[in-house]
Amino acid sequence: MDRLRTPRWAGQVLSYRTRPREKRSFHSVLDAAELLPHDATTSITLDATGGVVALGISQPLRRGQLDERVEHVDDAGLRVRRLVRHIRDEVGGAARDETAEFSAKTHMLPDCTYVDVSIPFLLGEQPFDGKSRSLYAWICDRFVAKVYYESRGEHDVVVGAGRFATREVVMYPDLNDWVKLGTVLSKLAKPFLPKYHMFYEIAAPHRLVRFDGPHGPPGAPEITLELERSEPD
Repeated sequence: MDRLRTPRWAGQVLSYRTRPREKRSFHSVLDAAELLPHDATTSITLDATGGVVALGISQPLRRGQLDERVEHVDDAGLRVRRLVRHIRDEVGGAARDETAEFSAKTHMLPDCTYVDVSIPFLLGEQPFDGKSRSLYAWICDRFVAKVYYESRGEHDVVVGAGRFATREVVMYPDLNDWVKLGTVLSKLAKPFLPKYHMFYEIAAPHRLVRFDGPHGPPGAPEITLELERSEPD
């Protein structure tokens, strides 16, 4: 596995129109239609200074606000360092607060481990050549899942920010994390696996133009993100 590279869109603010996914794939209890306000806007920032690459996610909720900061060290590729997550209720009270220090030795994580919600925004610099590659998605300190990603062709995609020539990338879980299937059964099961669909602009800086999938691991609320605008931070 190769570690992810720092995206070239660092220093920009990306704004995404955010809505519930039209057709859900995972059929879990959490429904984005119950969590998100109508036509919400998610703000994504990426600051790359002093060898630290920090991804910021700010997302309104129907009854509150979610803010996350995921820090990485750029050491011949991104290595996750810290997650700070705050969820506030309608009046600003703390609903969830979380800090994960990945440099701590309590949990010995694989080298290519990334926070689940950050992965779609960091993949754009990968060498999409049709090969299947993998990494580990950190969901919590008690759950780290192996996922695969691969390119699936090129498409023109029209979103609020304009028309883009994009490369479609799909990501899907490794069922062997849950039950040992072996090579043959894994290949047979692959077409039926629920997938995350991501569309990256082919030209640099390879921003995420559209995303369809859970905002987090399988079972998370399923959303659609469409790039509305991009501006300097």
